[in-house]
Amino acid sequence: MSKSNKGAYLKWIEARNAWYIVWFEHGREYKKSTGTRNRIEADQALSLHNIEKDQPIDIVSPTRRIIADVLVSYAEEHAVHVASSTTIGFNIKALIPFWGHRTVADVRPVACREYLAYRHKNARRQGKTLSDATISRELGVLAAAIRHDYKQGRLAAPAPVWKPAQSAPKDRWLTREEVAHLLRTARNKRRADHKHESRTRTHSFSRWHLSFFILLALYTAARKEAILTLTWSQVDLQKGIIDLNKQGAKITNKRRAIVPIPRKLMTFLRIAKSRAPEICDDKCVMDYFGKPILRIDQSFRRVVADAGLKKVTPHTLRHTAATWMAQAGVPMWVISKYLGHTSTRTTERIYAHHNPDFLVEAKEALERGAGKQKEVIKNLSTPSPC
Repeated sequence: MSKSNKGAYLKWIEARNAWYIVWFEHGREYKKSTGTRNRIEADQALSLHNIEKDQPIDIVSPTRRIIADVLVSYAEEHAVHVASSTTIGFNIKALIPFWGHRTVADVRPVACREYLAYRHKNARRQGKTLSDATISRELGVLAAAIRHDYKQGRLAAPAPVWKPAQSAPKDRWLTREEVAHLLRTARNKRRADHKHESRTRTHSFSRWHLSFFILLALYTAARKEAILTLTWSQVDLQKGIIDLNKQGAKITNKRRAIVPIPRKLMTFLRIAKSRAPEICDDKCVMDYFGKPILRIDQSFRRVVADAGLKKVTPHTLRHTAATWMAQAGVPMWVISKYLGHTSTRTTERIYAHHNPDFLVEAKEALERGAGKQKEVIKNLSTPSPC
């Protein structure tokens, strides 16, 4: 006798550190995160889920579902709740002109390759260069939006999205001498640069703040957005840890790391806290007279140029931190945790060749096995006495 459907219920998933809503439809299990560890909030999410399920949803064919509507639904229902919402917004803005008027059924490999050529052509018209990796991320957002639409029951069937082949990871990282030179250049940043960027409060900050950003990026291995949005509520100077996850943000697979604070960075954090006019938990660590620093690229590029360095961006600092760890022999799984990667496969693909001990155990095992094999072959080749 088949088991009766007891309806949607809450289930604690330890690996995700959150409550999930679980239900069955036509014998298939579905799961949806409540985005919270609080049982009361999870119960409220379950109630809202049950209310929504009672309302009929118009499931349409891929030939009728317009991609512009798919992307808007994805932005409103998912993107606004994740840390990378700004990046997803830029990707959706790039997708709309080409895909907006098309349907999900039009998402075929031929059309995806046309989109690749379309983006490159537009970039050349503007005198810019666009990498295949950037376009691949845009198509990845399109694929995620279609999957989201299908999971929400608005789409009768999903559509596979073709993406260009994955390119080799960038291997530009800074030596310790280059980092020291960059910091010296940042500290000696001319006041003319400072006045140039002080025209708007979103760009204004001092030479000290730029050095502080470089140290934060190196010692936390965090992305630029995570550093600029870091608040004092995420920094525990007593325990010596920084939680790079925003409070109240929806829990997803792409969680940021919780990292220890090195001694040198601790000194700068205490100086920053003492210099801030008013310290509140919701205040940004990287602020200027109480106002958050929203952009740093322009000033960073100018300092990199003054330092005589090539192909260095804020993201290079994150790559440098991971490279230094790999060169010091730190295990790949530890580096993966520090970077907030969901899998060590990504970490190994980018940083394994920097680790001098990578695969040494495997090599030694093969050598031990080769010794035994040689002995066996020698015994087999020796004629047995009659």
